[in-house]
Amino acid sequence: MTDLLDVFRKKTEDIVDSINRAGGLRGTIESLRKQMAEADRKRAMSRAKAEVANLNQQVTEMINAVGLQAVGLHEAGKLSSPELQPLCQHIIDLKAALAQQEKELARLVADAEAEATKHAAAAPAPAAAAPAVAPLQTPCASCGKPLPSGAAFCAACGSPVASAAKPAANVETHFCIACGALLKSGAKFCSKCGATVTSG
Repeated sequence: MTDLLDVFRKKTEDIVDSINRAGGLRGTIESLRKQMAEADRKRAMSRAKAEVANLNQQVTEMINAVGLQAVGLHEAGKLSSPELQPLCQHIIDLKAALAQQEKELARLVADAEAEATKHAAAAPAPAAAAPAVAPLQTPCASCGKPLPSGAAFCAACGSPVASAAKPAANVETHFCIACGALLKSGAKFCSKCGATVTSG
């Protein structure tokens, strides 16, 4: 029984050392407390979760081994509580150390998720598309209704659209003296009011 206790004591110490060693579970969890890039944080959390699962598996194997040994001792009529107490205490201590690290890891994972949610909520909402602005339309010289871009005739009154709506700098512009409408070049009568165009 002493040999078994020594084996399990050594195994327990090895597992506790693996938790505490540089790069072990405790070190990984410590690094998660520090500022790090999101991708590094996710990798560290995955590594810590894998290490916890591995240590839990080792604890389970130890508990199973104790159970097998206890059954063997019972079958041999040699089972006594004092012999199993130190072995069981080692397992209990190991489970407590592992549970503490699991709790700390769970808190850090929850903090990281809360931080990610906070950043997502604080992100500005996508800007709404600016309303389409209708192109500026020129009014018909005859009736004043807006003319669609490129129209040759007014849709409201049928008058031809004066191509001189935006006269070139070197073209002389004439307006009707009666109504003020833009006159076509060479027109003898105003297309809006019919007044005679006086030359001069």
